[in-house]
Amino acid sequence: MSYGPPPGQPWTDPHGRGWPGGPPPVEPPKGAWIAALALVLGVVACGVWLLPINLQDIRAYSPLPFALPGLVLAIVALTGRRRGKPMAAIGVALSCLALFLSLILFMNGS
Repeated sequence: MSYGPPPGQPWTDPHGRGWPGGPPPVEPPKGAWIAALALVLGVVACGVWLLPINLQDIRAYSPLPFALPGLVLAIVALTGRRRGKPMAAIGVALSCLALFLSLILFMNGS
């Protein structure tokens, strides 16, 4: 005689709803694509000012179009039930580093 579900299976009735009076089923975490995009934008923002192209007057501002959206997406990826939180934390760090580098370049007049 079996008392309860097999090991690793949640308690559900035959219709997949949870037991009466119990908590509602938890929806699975969302994908990690936002965190991956934030990481990519952070990496690009850290390296765009190193490109061997003529950025004479705009070199200090070149990381901004990548670092600011990367920072916003990383913060969004860190909130709520999402996968890829370590990737999002690295995206925050890289975006902040790119903003710091941009500030240094701006202060030096590059």
